[in-house]
Amino acid sequence: MFSEFIGNLAISNTTTISTRYGEITSALNKKFRDTESKTDNTLQVGSFGRKTGINGISDLDMLYIMPKTKWDTYNKYDGQLKLLQDTKTAILKRYPSTKVRVDRLVVTVTYTNFHVEVQPVFEQDDDSFKYPDTSNGGSWKITKPKEEMSAIADLNLRRLCKMARSWKNKHGVAMGGLLIDTLAYNFLNSTSDYDSRSYAFYHWLSRDFFKYLSELPKKLNILRQEADKM
Repeated sequence: MFSEFIGNLAISNTTTISTRYGEITSALNKKFRDTESKTDNTLQVGSFGRKTGINGISDLDMLYIMPKTKWDTYNKYDGQLKLLQDTKTAILKRYPSTKVRVDRLVVTVTYTNFHVEVQPVFEQDDDSFKYPDTSNGGSWKITKPKEEMSAIADLNLRRLCKMARSWKNKHGVAMGGLLIDTLAYNFLNSTSDYDSRSYAFYHWLSRDFFKYLSELPKKLNILRQEADKM
């Protein structure tokens, strides 16, 4: 039953999503590198990139890794806004009929059934990325998606995240995706009972995970605040 449950949660439009990611990447590579690669210099992040998303996913995220030679161009007052505006212009030039807008931290590209939040970033030596924040004249913030993706690599963890998302969507629970992934990660790190366990143990896995959640009334607010900052 749990195997069937997980199968029912599989994202049905993966090919369409991947195609859209490729189109956006190609547009940005053309603008900033004069190539049209659909795979280079990009990183799929968020629940889709962490492989914890489920069918019906509508909020997608990607990083576009800027050439380091462009750093001085945008590392100035209001340079963060200019970077997002240039990103928007590049996407619109390639796909003029697509709805594209600049938000505070990202460029949002809206399609019929989902939207992609594009974040141009500059990669750092420690594998973190600097991303633009346009508020108050602009600044740079740090994100570490590679660490998140590495932490969520365990198969049972990904499945638990998917099941928790389904429960959250069914009952309208006010929890963001990153918070769900964080809680599932912390739960499995707190016990070795489910290391390398099969579907035959998932009824106990689910029971113990919800028990874990029920005992976090105060810590949950702290975790939510931490996840919102990431």
